[in-house]
Amino acid sequence: MSDAHRTPSRTASCHAPRVAALRSPPRGPAEIAAGIAGALLAVAAAMTVALLLIASTARAESLDAEAVLGELEARLERLQDISFVLEGELLDEAGQRIAVEIEVLAIPSLPAASLYIVQPDALADNMIVLADDEIRNYTFLTNQVAVYDADDPQAFGGLFPEGEAFVLDLDLGSVFAGWEASVDGVEAGAQGERYTLRFTNLDPAANVQVAIAMIDASDWLPLRLVFYASEDEHFADVRLVMIEVDTGLDAAEVTWLPDDAEVLDRRR
Repeated sequence: MSDAHRTPSRTASCHAPRVAALRSPPRGPAEIAAGIAGALLAVAAAMTVALLLIASTARAESLDAEAVLGELEARLERLQDISFVLEGELLDEAGQRIAVEIEVLAIPSLPAASLYIVQPDALADNMIVLADDEIRNYTFLTNQVAVYDADDPQAFGGLFPEGEAFVLDLDLGSVFAGWEASVDGVEAGAQGERYTLRFTNLDPAANVQVAIAMIDASDWLPLRLVFYASEDEHFADVRLVMIEVDTGLDAAEVTWLPDDAEVLDRRR
């Protein structure tokens, strides 16, 4: 939403996404979204207009995984600001599907980012703002803002499993550093090739064993991330849609929270 003085709303227009730095490879659903985000949020980054996981197509003149990740990194370095909607689903331990829809705004250079939660329903209209070394968690029902250290996994108010950290990072080379990366497929899109990359975790004890990412070569941004606990057991599938870049977002818009909210300092 372009108005910096917005009021949280389930039907509010989308926020812009941001890119943050990942401290360690993702090991659980919390580090997806990120992934998501950007990836994750990554990321997240960002983190998906098309959802194709096809291990086929010719690669004769296509880039290898290292080159694709290099193009993605170079694109993100040029990025001034970004907005998108992160949507998809997570599976909890009981196999129940949890819908996710989060509007994201981000200015990577500051860094600053905001996440407006539309789904899950239980967290609707809550907001999370990342600025400098703080995370500000706004709870709509109580009209309170809890301020946490940026590395505190408690900062996300139940959005992710306890003990999991959140990372919004769209630089997949950073998010999946230390993983084995390969090109799983290349497909002709309307405006250029679309690459499907496969990331295989070299740690057999990790919660995430395989991640599949789709990247559009027309703008070198990730469009979709699918995470697997094993080769055939996926537990998260998220997409970046309604992506807009370099629209002139400012810090006041991205970090806005209601002025009348009570502030609770939870920093350690």
